Amino acid sequence: MKAIASLRHASALVGFALIVASPVTANAANFSGTWTFDGTIGHPVIMQTAPVCVFRQSGDSITGNCKGPNASGSVSGAVNGRAITFVWHSVSATRSGTATFRGTLGSDGTIRGTFTGTATPGLTGVFSGHQM
Repeated sequence: MKAIASLRHASALVGFALIVASPVTANAANFSGTWTFDGTIGHPVIMQTAPVCVFRQSGDSITGNCKGPNASGSVSGAVNGRAITFVWHSVSATRSGTATFRGTLGSDGTIRGTFTGTATPGLTGVFSGHQM
């Protein structure tokens, strides 16, 4: 009986060790680095965006900045596994606004998703991004 109890205890410890040792965020992506994005809204295109963004990731939080041909500004956002959501707070010489990007990192290393912006209320565009 003692041998069976010891065997059960050892099995429980091995099972617990496997659970603890397995990474909880095995599929979590690291978005830190410089990314180039390309996006459009409308058919025909009524707005185009092409920022280069530098992301810093700490846990599931994203910070950084983006610079496009006509605007630049800070970024804040979140990561959930391979999904990323970030808001670009852009400022240009003539106006300021925000663009919200929601995408997923594919196995090919490309982020694909949708974005909305205060410059085009009620409209949604598509984008893709690659790490430089």
